[in-house]
Amino acid sequence: MDNTKQLNIEYFSLQSLFWMTYCMVVGFSVTYLLSCGYSNSEAGYILASANICALVLQPFFADLADRSKRINAMTIFLVSIVIIFVCSIGLFFISARSVILTLIYVVMITLANAVIAFLTSVQFLMDTSKSKINFGLCRAGGSLCFAILSAVMGILIERIGMKSIPTALFIISFLIIILCMYITRHRIHTTYRSTNALTHKESSSLLVFFKENPKFMVLSIGMLFIYYAHAFITNFTISIVRNVGGDHREMGYLIAFMALMELPGMIGFKKISQRFKVSSLLLFSMMMFSVKAIIVWLSPSLMTLTFGFALQVVSFALYIPASVQYANIMIDEKDTVKAQMMFNLMQTGGAVFSSIIGGWLIDFSGISHALLVGAILSCIGTIIAFTAIQNTKR
Repeated sequence: MDNTKQLNIEYFSLQSLFWMTYCMVVGFSVTYLLSCGYSNSEAGYILASANICALVLQPFFADLADRSKRINAMTIFLVSIVIIFVCSIGLFFISARSVILTLIYVVMITLANAVIAFLTSVQFLMDTSKSKINFGLCRAGGSLCFAILSAVMGILIERIGMKSIPTALFIISFLIIILCMYITRHRIHTTYRSTNALTHKESSSLLVFFKENPKFMVLSIGMLFIYYAHAFITNFTISIVRNVGGDHREMGYLIAFMALMELPGMIGFKKISQRFKVSSLLLFSMMMFSVKAIIVWLSPSLMTLTFGFALQVVSFALYIPASVQYANIMIDEKDTVKAQMMFNLMQTGGAVFSSIIGGWLIDFSGISHALLVGAILSCIGTIIAFTAIQNTKR
């Protein structure tokens, strides 16, 4: 019996709900923290602390998922979402600058960033043939829901207030827990055991993985630089928008617009990759990240800023499916979780540096200097990528 349609619906829903959760936890984190009395620098330090924790946890989680017979990517993903759900309840009672609120946000952002690679790996647990689920289309669902929720939240914050953020997070995280439990019971439990029985390849240790894939590691470093600018733009959108005369409503619309721009590239990636090599698409997307960073830095108005955000269609939209496919092509199947983790690790690392340096630069030097630093580092990352990318077949 062909269950392709059902698998795509379930994974589409999982991606959609996760990125809505991510929107609430990370996308509106600075907005919420500023409203609670934190400064840009303090908000940046919280983001940085959380991302450093994610950096530490991701290799441990990846090694655990690759080696354990009982714990898989879905187990780690589900437990993390349950913890985020519990933290969302705490936000209803704590709305002022405090140690507890800081800890809640560190935990939530840590887990939201740490499990992105495992959400990708869940696809292969659900679809052991690796051919039924259309990753680009399902990931586009995440971008679409992220966009819709961003626009809605911008309006709700203006009309109702900041309590709309924990309320939305509570509802969405509860729904994703229910979906994860359904998928685990009906899709993963049996397929995971059967595939474990069929495979005899032992996963490499982290050190062996690094030694066996030197160019992959250099490319990952290039991603670290590129993601600095991307994470800065994403985390400090409110400061960028205010710099050109906007407010929370415009911020919500711009985040929504940027997410919508991801849809064409992700939905059409399967066809695009049949015409162009995945390695070429990945390199092109990294170049476009740099172009976007430069335009956002130079933007004097909301209109120009919108044009810069529109480049999401040829940067992030191509980068996500291309990086997933590139890792699966270049890395041995026994180490696929580590490969996905490595790319996500560099993305998290970029977020760490952008949170620390970016927040400090905004407070002490201004948003323009902070954006300039991001543009320069992004260009350095693109140059590194040119030296490390390996050609793939069309």
